[in-house]
Amino acid sequence: MEHSHPKTFTEVIARGFPHDQLDALRRAHLARVRGRPTRAAPRWIQAAVVDTTRKNAAGNFSADEQTAFKNAILQLVQEGKYLELTQDHMDMSHNMHGSMGEVGLYRFLAWHRRYLLEFQKELQRVDGILRPGATEKLGVPYWRWEDPIPAWMEGFLPAADPESGQAVPPRKDAPPPNKADADDIDIIVNQFTIQNTLLPGENDYTKFTWSLEGWGKRPDGTSLPAHNHGHAWIGGIMNNTNTSPTDPMFWLHHSEVDRLWQMWRQTHPMPGPPLEGSDRIMGPWSESYDDLLDIAGLGYAYDSMTL
Repeated sequence: MEHSHPKTFTEVIARGFPHDQLDALRRAHLARVRGRPTRAAPRWIQAAVVDTTRKNAAGNFSADEQTAFKNAILQLVQEGKYLELTQDHMDMSHNMHGSMGEVGLYRFLAWHRRYLLEFQKELQRVDGILRPGATEKLGVPYWRWEDPIPAWMEGFLPAADPESGQAVPPRKDAPPPNKADADDIDIIVNQFTIQNTLLPGENDYTKFTWSLEGWGKRPDGTSLPAHNHGHAWIGGIMNNTNTSPTDPMFWLHHSEVDRLWQMWRQTHPMPGPPLEGSDRIMGPWSESYDDLLDIAGLGYAYDSMTL
């Protein structure tokens, strides 16, 4: 039976991980990538120093930075660059979600880290034009899932739906489903070993990314809210598996995913995902999973490495 990719994260959660479709998904993935030319993309230059700090959207991100972040996005929308960035995510041949099978599960974290870097590069480019006197580079703030949507982001939806060209629907910012609370995040980061992925050769990385993406269970057997649930909780176009970056909350949401991964890696640097060959390259860019592990070498840090 052919597997159709879920249109919404609500559907992703309802379906669960596609264990019964893994063979079909592997064949479909191989068919998509076989013989496909690689986009010419220079490798990310390793930074000599950390020059960007990603900050808590509800804490250390100042009013001036909030305004600069929104103005930079408005400029990217006007240029058409924001649509180009969104279209990178709309190309599901990049196989970057667990709903697409094992390879997507294993690529989820590194692919989205590279995607965030691309957005942050463009954000900083236009911010440098809009604020030539700024003394600090603008980083992508993170949204702690136990917090409400940052007040300064309420109603900020400047991009049109890339599929229809129409204005996007408002956010829901409410259950169902519930989003992760502090206890859930502790389970994700510190109790990941309780997860049973039912995947061959599972390791600590498999269990961690399984729970962080949104496939995990709490100790009592109920669903463990995480990344997928945050998309569905926000709602509107953020609930769309393809076009969710249209909502700027996407970047704050994935900055938190990236921060939690970095926190976990401080005590669990190994093992990594069982990716081989071209699956280890985070196309459409040229970096491999291994190239994306050292965030200091990528030029950024987080203002907090605690839950």
